[in-house]
Amino acid sequence: MNRSVSAWLQHKIDDYKFSVRDITVDFYMAQARLDRSGAGIEQLRRFNDTCLDMAEICQLNGDDQSYLHALGKLHHRLVQEMSNPEREQLFRVQAYQLARLSLTRLCHHLAQTGHWDKATTLQSDFVKHAGSIF
Repeated sequence: MNRSVSAWLQHKIDDYKFSVRDITVDFYMAQARLDRSGAGIEQLRRFNDTCLDMAEICQLNGDDQSYLHALGKLHHRLVQEMSNPEREQLFRVQAYQLARLSLTRLCHHLAQTGHWDKATTLQSDFVKHAGSIF
């Protein structure tokens, strides 16, 4: 039985919406674990992986705005954590390493779309916060 193009497309859109909903739940759970005062590197890595999974789902489905939003949330939180004096030094260094990777992805996408000023601003902000680690 053949589906019409419209029905096929609607099915794909519904699949995408359900995938985003599911990964959003995972995101908030990972964020809640990271918000705990005793959160360790494992919670930081899980949060990072969940955000990257969310970004990948968005990218694979051509949702550039949601892709940038997911990467932006990840990067912002990693920069926040690497500057957090209440975290252990090893935790902050791990946040720094992961933030470098998220910055690379963000800047790559922004450069491809011609948003050089946004990429430059992100890089400058990162350098300011990175100095607090070392």
